[in-house]
Amino acid sequence: MKQFFLIDGFAFLYRAYYAFPEMKNFDGKNMNAVYGFLRMLLKRLGQHPEYLMIARDSPEKTFRHEEFADYKAHRKKMEDDFKDQIPLLREIIEKLTIPSLAISGYEADDILASLVQTYQSNPELSLMLYSGDKDLKQLLTSNVSLVDPVKDVPYSQQHFLEEFGFEPQYFVDYLALLGDQADNIKGVYGIGEKKAMTLIYQYHTIENIYQHLDFIDPIITKALSDGKESAFASKKLVQLAQIDLSHLALDTLKFTLDYPYYEEVLCNQYGFVSLRKTLAEMKRAETMPQQLGLF
Repeated sequence: MKQFFLIDGFAFLYRAYYAFPEMKNFDGKNMNAVYGFLRMLLKRLGQHPEYLMIARDSPEKTFRHEEFADYKAHRKKMEDDFKDQIPLLREIIEKLTIPSLAISGYEADDILASLVQTYQSNPELSLMLYSGDKDLKQLLTSNVSLVDPVKDVPYSQQHFLEEFGFEPQYFVDYLALLGDQADNIKGVYGIGEKKAMTLIYQYHTIENIYQHLDFIDPIITKALSDGKESAFASKKLVQLAQIDLSHLALDTLKFTLDYPYYEEVLCNQYGFVSLRKTLAEMKRAETMPQQLGLF
């Protein structure tokens, strides 16, 4: 089965910024996020996926901000040192001709969800979502897995079923009840993880829950009734958008790692000399013969 790597660009860059120490270039500018991103990216590229896409957040406000003015209002303002590295990374990605995409008014998660929607029915593809964002769990299917950028361990549909007890497609309803403090999504006050899990296991969607309030414990019913407006507003915020990406032919997302060109760009043009060793090790690992087991 061919692999299609779908990478949450901001998730990689954010992790890299806080994981790698300050690293100045000849102009005195910090490059730690760019360097860390490239290190993390090369590790994935060394697995030689047949197809690849890096999804990027739009710099403009999204449709969620229009729906809810306080969306992500609690988030810490992006540091200038971090923000200043984003254009440079975009320039490098373009030079390396790695497929990447940002769409005005949408988040990277929406692009990833739309790509999954477009290609998940292809029986020849295994889609790997590289992100630490739990919202993406709603996309899990038999051929769609979620991989944490740091742990690098796939989280499958089966893992989800064992953890939550209901299908991944209903995760958006679970989050609508529970809310998300990081994004300032309120959910339903008084409904915790265990109760939300039980309700979704029994009724699947919040629409169905509110049609069966007479069958639910009165104390829980009171919380649900008081929080009905918030529940439906929260679901709109956590539900990932479906963007028409049918114009992106799969052939345009093919990826081949060109070691000499990568070395020229990363090491010679941008001065990431230590990546020369990384690229050499990747190339050597690719050419090493597979050792066959005796049994």
